[in-house]
Amino acid sequence: MSQESGKFKFHKNKNEFFLTLEGVFSSFYFVLTQTAIFTAVAIYFGLNEVWLGLAASFPMAFQIFQLFAPAVIEKFSSKKMLLAFFNSGRFLWVVLLPFLFVEQRSPKLFIAVFALSQIFAAFAGNIWVSMISDMIPEERRGKYLGLRNFFVSLSTLLVFYLFSVINDNVKIPFNFLLIITATLLGSFLSLLTLMPLEERRATKTGTVNDLKLVLADKNFMKLSKAYFAWNFVVLLAAPFFPYHQLHNLKLPMTYISYASITASVLSMVFYTIWGKLSDEFGHKSVLIAGLSIVSITPAIWILMNERDWILALALDAVLSGVGWAAVNLAFITLPMETASSNSPMYFAVFSALGGLGGMIGSLVGGPLASFFNSFDFYIGDFHIYGLQIFFIMESALRYSVIPLFAKISSRKYVSLPTLFTNVLSILSGRHVVRIHEGNRSDVIIGRKRISRWW
Repeated sequence: MSQESGKFKFHKNKNEFFLTLEGVFSSFYFVLTQTAIFTAVAIYFGLNEVWLGLAASFPMAFQIFQLFAPAVIEKFSSKKMLLAFFNSGRFLWVVLLPFLFVEQRSPKLFIAVFALSQIFAAFAGNIWVSMISDMIPEERRGKYLGLRNFFVSLSTLLVFYLFSVINDNVKIPFNFLLIITATLLGSFLSLLTLMPLEERRATKTGTVNDLKLVLADKNFMKLSKAYFAWNFVVLLAAPFFPYHQLHNLKLPMTYISYASITASVLSMVFYTIWGKLSDEFGHKSVLIAGLSIVSITPAIWILMNERDWILALALDAVLSGVGWAAVNLAFITLPMETASSNSPMYFAVFSALGGLGGMIGSLVGGPLASFFNSFDFYIGDFHIYGLQIFFIMESALRYSVIPLFAKISSRKYVSLPTLFTNVLSILSGRHVVRIHEGNRSDVIIGRKRISRWW
C-alpha cells in the first residue's frame, strides 16, 4: 500500500512540475497575443480601432467551440495528445513571417491567421482545464494554481521585457520577425513538456448529452451568466488601453514593459497569497476581492496623458498586479467548485458564455472606441483624450457586474473586510485569522436588513 501511495505521489508531483513548465513556455505565446506586443504587430499590419476590436473578439468568440470539446475528448484516450495537437495551432503564425517584408500588408490576412490560431486555442483551453481537474486534487487546487501562476507570471515578465527591448531596439520588421520566431520556439518547447505527463483515465469524460444537465444547474448557470456579463464589460475597452499608449501617447514599448514587470512581480507574490486564502476562505471570496480591485483601474487612466502618464502607469501596475492575480485564479477554481461533476461540459459552457460576452463586447467596443478617440480637449493645461472618458465609463460598468457574482452559492465565503484582514496578516508575517462565516451575510441599517455583496 505504501509503495502504491509513493508511486501516486511521484506521479502527482511529476504532473504538477510539467504542467507548470508547460505554462512557462506557453507564456511566449501569451505575450505575443495578449499584451501590447500584439497591438504593435496589429498596427504594423494596418489594423485600426474597428479592426483591432474585431481581432480582440476572437479569443472570446471562439470559446463557443468549447461546447464541442467534450465530444472530442470522449473519442480519444489521451488528453495530453489532444492538448498538444490543438496547441500546435500556435504555429500558424509562421504564415505571417514572409509578409513582414512587403509594403502592402493585409489586415485581413493578419486577422485570418489570428482567428484560426484562436479556434485551436479554444479547444486547448477546455482540455487543459479538464486535465487540471483530473490531475490536481480539489483540496490543493488553489495552492497549486497559485504557485503555477507565480512561475508563469515570472516567465511572462521576462518574455515581455525581452520582446519590448527587441521591439524598441531592432529595426522594423526584423523586430517582429525575432518576436514571432521566439514565440514559435517557446510553443515547441511547451509541446515537449506534455509528453512526460502521467494520465489517469477519468470515469467520465463528458458528452454532449451533459449539456442538458449543465443548463439545468441553476447555481452554475448564475456563475456562467455573470461571467458573460463580466467579459462583455471588460472587452468593451480592453484592446484600447495599449492602443491609447502606443497610438495616442506614442510611449516606447520598453516603458510599458516596466509597468508590466511591476504588475507581474506583484502578481507572483499575490498568486501565492490568493491561493492560500482561496483554499482557506473560499474561491468566491477571492473572486469578489479581485473584481473590486480591478474595477478601479480603468478610472485611473484619466491620468494617462502626456503630463501624468508615469503616475498612471505606476498606479495601474500596482492595482492590476494585485487584483488580476485574484481574478485569474478564481476564474479557474470557482467553476471547478461550483460544477456538480468534473464533466468538461461544465467548463465548456462556462467558457462559451464568457467568450460570447467578450465577443459582443469587443464588437461593440471597437466602434465606441473609434468614436471617443475622434476627439480630445483641455481643462486648463490638463489634456484629456476621448478614450479616457471611455475608460471611466468602463470602470463604472465593471462595478455594476460584481453583484451578479455575489448571488452565486459557494461552499465557503467571507466578507471582503475579513478577507483583506487576512491578506494584511499574511503580508505582515502573521498567521491567517480563521474566521468562519456563512455563505451570505447581512447588514442591518436602521430597521432594514439588506443583503450585501461586499
